[in-house]
Amino acid sequence: MSKMQLDLDVIEIKDVCFGEKDDLDHGTLVIDKKGLIEYLADPVFSKIDIELAKPGDSARIIPVKDVIEPRIKEDGKTSFPGIIGDYTECGEGTTKVLRGCAVVSTGTIVGFQEGIIDMSGPGARYTRYSSLNNIVLVTEIIEGIKPAEHEAAVRMAGLKAAHYLAKSALGKTPDYRESYALAESKENLPKVAIMYMIMAQGLLHDNYVYGVDAKRLHPALLHPNEVFDGAIVNGCCVVAGDKYTTYDHQNNSIVQEFYKRHGKEIDFKGLIAVPTYPGLADKRRCCSSAVRMARLLGVDGVAIPEEGGGNPEADLMMLCRQCEKNGIKTVMMLGPDGVEEPVADTAPEADAVINVGDCNEFVVLPPMERIIGDQEQVKYMSGGAEESINEDGSIRVSLSIIMGSVIGQGTLKMSSYVY
Repeated sequence: MSKMQLDLDVIEIKDVCFGEKDDLDHGTLVIDKKGLIEYLADPVFSKIDIELAKPGDSARIIPVKDVIEPRIKEDGKTSFPGIIGDYTECGEGTTKVLRGCAVVSTGTIVGFQEGIIDMSGPGARYTRYSSLNNIVLVTEIIEGIKPAEHEAAVRMAGLKAAHYLAKSALGKTPDYRESYALAESKENLPKVAIMYMIMAQGLLHDNYVYGVDAKRLHPALLHPNEVFDGAIVNGCCVVAGDKYTTYDHQNNSIVQEFYKRHGKEIDFKGLIAVPTYPGLADKRRCCSSAVRMARLLGVDGVAIPEEGGGNPEADLMMLCRQCEKNGIKTVMMLGPDGVEEPVADTAPEADAVINVGDCNEFVVLPPMERIIGDQEQVKYMSGGAEESINEDGSIRVSLSIIMGSVIGQGTLKMSSYVY
């Protein structure tokens, strides 16, 4: 693992606009709108449109399915191995990154657990996506399409759009380069790993690893570079506030933090990907296997950030109990604080828990000049209700409806306290 090096050639995107041909010049991404729509054509869609939403715009994107950062390997063929491109070079070599922009997929609602991105106003402070130049795919589907087919079509459209846009970076000089390699630690430092819980719940609650539905997987050891390089893709319609978008996998803040401390404070040994199944037998299977991997790595401690809530908390506590039983210290990161929203399971060994915020807190989001998608769908989304839309166009919703507001990675540095 220590020999794998991934170089991210980063180009900072300061603005996005439409033009006659795709181009990238001095930080401005120019998009051939017609060409991109033709590239995304799928019989499932009755209509595809593309809108731009920039930081500070009076714009609300609703309902949001996924957020994706455009990245592509230097050969121009691979962005998401196993889905778009081959597996061979994942986690090493050079990857081009368009930083400061993202593809956002929206349109007709897929599942009730989708989200909102406000580009300005009080809602913008609760999501990091409000700071990005967003290229928004607005899709409508033909009648008779089942939710699973709908989700797959929207997911693929988002990934294809990110791949298409990232091609603009090929041959361009990067603004800077980030290099990631797990060099051998010369110091006798605490050995740590991340137990990376991956949704495998079914019913639109699944992620994908190298293009394979997590419901078909057993725990696996991953190099952290593989996550940065598109190995894990969001396929979830779980509650928006604590959902990991594809962007969150590509820019996992905990992995980044562990890399910063590797060789200085910790000896980072990698990721153990743990599918979180709904059934008890599968939970036990995956937990036992993941803990054995941790023991094989000889780690002293693990961090276990949670995605979603409720059912996955059984996996979280099971991993905690088994790790602690085998002398491996655990730190967990999750949204519910046990007061505003009960944790579905608990364990006496869970004595180091980081709370990343209360998703039940209500906020009033003011009316926006532009709605990208359909604001009426807030009535059917987790965190919204029939009475959420006020007469003036403002909406009263809980933080659970805002994309990434209480994500287990703790990207917004928010927490709640019990007095």
